[in-house]
Amino acid sequence: MAEMMDAKVGDTITVTDSSGTERKVRVDGITEIHIGHFMFMTSGGYKHVFGEQYQSNAYMVRLKNHETSNVESHSAKLIKLDGAKGIVQNTTSKKQVAAIVDLPDQIMEVLILAAELLAVVILYNLTNLNVSERIRELPTIKVLGGLGVLVYRRLKTVDMLGALKSVE
Repeated sequence: MAEMMDAKVGDTITVTDSSGTERKVRVDGITEIHIGHFMFMTSGGYKHVFGEQYQSNAYMVRLKNHETSNVESHSAKLIKLDGAKGIVQNTTSKKQVAAIVDLPDQIMEVLILAAELLAVVILYNLTNLNVSERIRELPTIKVLGGLGVLVYRRLKTVDMLGALKSVE
């Protein structure tokens, strides 16, 4: 939030309260939170900025049973209460963080697979190029008792083993 507003410690920022009134707030510190935007105030700071006594408008509920089904059933019951306007579950935040953290891993897996395939293709093409350049030497190998098919097979096998070794 501070970065988006280009605010630094000691600066004064303008915020709009729920009634639409703009209020000036001095930035005393900045913390880094990677999901969401929050502004923290002491009760005294709240009274100074908004001109009224701070009153809690939320409750923190900690369940003994943290299973998703239990959390969802209690959330459904709590949202039906007259004073409830919304429920924020930290399980939802945890899932969002996990999804964001897992995404680069999946991208890296795809990139590694593509690099491995590229290495195999390059080595295969280099082998064929090497053999085609040495085509005049193959008759000499045949005369000495070697079979052309075996030479090709051996060269390709050596290259594939080299490719597998390089992937490690």
